[in-house]
Amino acid sequence: MGLNNQHDFPYTTPRKGQLEAARSVAEAVQRGEVFILHAPTGFGKTSSIIYGLLQANVDRVLYVVRTRNEIQPVLRELKRFNAEKYSFLYSARRMCPLLSGEDLSHEDFWETCRLLRLRGECSYFNMISEMEAHNAIEVVRSVDGMPQRAVKLLAVQGYCPFFALKLAASEAQFIVATYPYLFRPDIFQGTFEPLDYSDFVVVVDEAHSLLNISSLLEARITLDDIRRSITEIQEYGLPEEMEKALVALGSEISRNKPIGQKLRRMDRQKLLEILGDPEAWADAAQDVRIAKIKERLEEGQPVKISVALTRVARFAELLAVEGTGAYTFTNNGRVGATVLPLEPCLVTREPLNESKAAVLASGTLPPSSMLRDLLCIKKSVRVYDVELLHGPVFPPQNQYVIVAAELTSKYTSRGRETYQLYARYILETYRSTVKAVLVVYPSYEFMHNILRNIQDIARYEKLNMIVEDKATSIEDVVEEIQRRSRHMLVNAVAGGKLTEGIEIVDENGRSLIGVVFIAGVPYPQPDDYLQDQYHALQQRLGEKNTRKLLLDYTAAVRARQAIGRARRSTEDRAIIVLGDSRFTRRVLRDYLRIKIDKIAFNFEEYSSVLRSAAEALGV
Repeated sequence: MGLNNQHDFPYTTPRKGQLEAARSVAEAVQRGEVFILHAPTGFGKTSSIIYGLLQANVDRVLYVVRTRNEIQPVLRELKRFNAEKYSFLYSARRMCPLLSGEDLSHEDFWETCRLLRLRGECSYFNMISEMEAHNAIEVVRSVDGMPQRAVKLLAVQGYCPFFALKLAASEAQFIVATYPYLFRPDIFQGTFEPLDYSDFVVVVDEAHSLLNISSLLEARITLDDIRRSITEIQEYGLPEEMEKALVALGSEISRNKPIGQKLRRMDRQKLLEILGDPEAWADAAQDVRIAKIKERLEEGQPVKISVALTRVARFAELLAVEGTGAYTFTNNGRVGATVLPLEPCLVTREPLNESKAAVLASGTLPPSSMLRDLLCIKKSVRVYDVELLHGPVFPPQNQYVIVAAELTSKYTSRGRETYQLYARYILETYRSTVKAVLVVYPSYEFMHNILRNIQDIARYEKLNMIVEDKATSIEDVVEEIQRRSRHMLVNAVAGGKLTEGIEIVDENGRSLIGVVFIAGVPYPQPDDYLQDQYHALQQRLGEKNTRKLLLDYTAAVRARQAIGRARRSTEDRAIIVLGDSRFTRRVLRDYLRIKIDKIAFNFEEYSSVLRSAAEALGV
C-alpha cells in the first residue's frame, strides 16, 4: 500500500527527524508493527505521529493520553493538519451537566445515570436521538482544540456531552481519549462495541507510563463500603452467609491496617476463601440494583442511587484473577483494601497485540528487548530513536547540569539535618535566579518536611511560592508565575500533575521554568506492593533487569519528565540541579541521557557554580 500525500506538514521548518519519523510511523503501521518513537520532550512527537498516520491513510485511530489535560495538545495538532473527523473522550462523570458536582464514585455515577435515563428525566440524553455523528464532530472541530469548551458547548445546546462525543467517535478517524478507554476492557467494550481492538491503530502517548500502569485495573473497597454492603444484604434479604463473609473481610482489613501511606500485603488466598465465587457477588449487586431502581421508578424517590455491593463485586472479580495481589491502605483517614496487578502484562497484552498496529511514544524508554518482554509484546517491533539518528534536538549549550553531591534523599539519611540542608540549597537556588524554579520531590512527606525548614529559615523573607496539592491546576500555576513577574518557587511531587505531560509556557510557547531542582532521586515508595512486583517480574526478567526497571528506570523517567518542563522550545535556557549524589551512578545517567557539567561537593561550591550559570544563561 502506498502513502497518502494529501495532507501537508503544517510547520514551515520541521525539527530534525520529524518528517523521517513520520514516514517510519506510516511504514510500521501499514505492516501491522509496534512502532516505538523515542524522542525528547519538545521534539514534536504528536506532529510526527499524526502526519505518519495520515500518510498511512488509517481508518480508525485510538490515541490515548494519561490525563484529560493532555487531550488538548493532540486535538490542536489534528486541527493544524486539517484532519476531518476526530473526537475525544474522558470521564463521563466529569462531563455530566447534571451530576458533575455530585460526590459520586464511578460506579454510583453510572447507577444514577442509568436511572435518570430509565425515568426519562435526563433531557440532555433525550436530545441525543436528534443528533447525528457529523453534528458532534463539527462541534469538536469548532472549538480550536479545547475539549472543555466543546463539553460546555454541547451542554448549552442541550446534548449530553459524553453520549454526543461517543456518537462522534463512532464515525471519527481519530479518537483522543484517556488511558482507561484502551486499557480497561470493560470501558473499551462498553464504549466501542461492536468494534474490537483489531479495528484500531492505537497510539500510546507518554508510553513510559505503561511500566507503572497497574493502577488502571485497581479495585478498591473501604470499611465504609463494607458496612453499607452489609446494610444492603440485610435490607434486601440476601443470604446471611454473605453478611458473615463481609464481616470477616472487614476484620482482615482492620487487622492488617498499614502504617502511613504504604500498602500492606494481605493474604490473597485467605480473602479468596472468605469471598468465594465472584459471580455470586455480581448477582447480589445486580439484585440490589434492580430493587433500588424499581423503588425509585414506582415511588418517585430521589434520583441519586448507590449500590455498595457493586464495589464488593468488582473487588472479588479482580481478586480472582491470577497475577494480582491484595493490600490494605489508608487515605485521608479512610481504611480499606485494594487489588492490584503485579505486572504490566495483565493490562497491556491484549490491547497492544490485538490492535491493528501500535505506536508507543516517549522521551524515556528502556531497551526495546526489555520493553517487549515487560509488556508481553508479540508483534514485530520497530524502534526510532530521534537523538541517536539525528543528534540533540535542543542546543546543548542552552542547558547547564549540576549535581549537588552533598545531598541525598536515602531513607537511612533522612532526618532534621537532611531536610535543613535541602532547604538551604533550594533557597540559594531561588535567591540566585530570576525565573521560576521548579523543585521536584520524591514524595509529599519529603516535600513538606523540607518546606517546614524553608519557611523557618526564610521566616522574615517574602517568598513567592506554590505548593502542589490535589486542587492545584496548570492554569493556576501559569497565571501565578506570570502575575508575580515570573520569579516563583514551584514545589511539586515527582510523577504528579505539574511534572508530566503538561505545558508551563508563556503566550509564545517559551517555558516559564528557568531551573529544575530534583530534590532527591524519585524512587518508588518501598512497600509490600513494590516487593511483590519485584518478585513477580524477577521470575521473567531476572534480578538485574527487574531492579533497573522498577527502581532506576522509574526514578529516571520521573526526573526526565520534570526536566522536560524547562525545555519546551529550542530557545529555552535552563539550569538543571540533580540534588542527590546517587545521580552520578552510571545507570541513572544512562537512563537520563544527560551530560553533567559540574559536580558540586559542598554548599559554597554549589552557590558559586549556580550563580555563574544563572548569569550566563539569563535564568
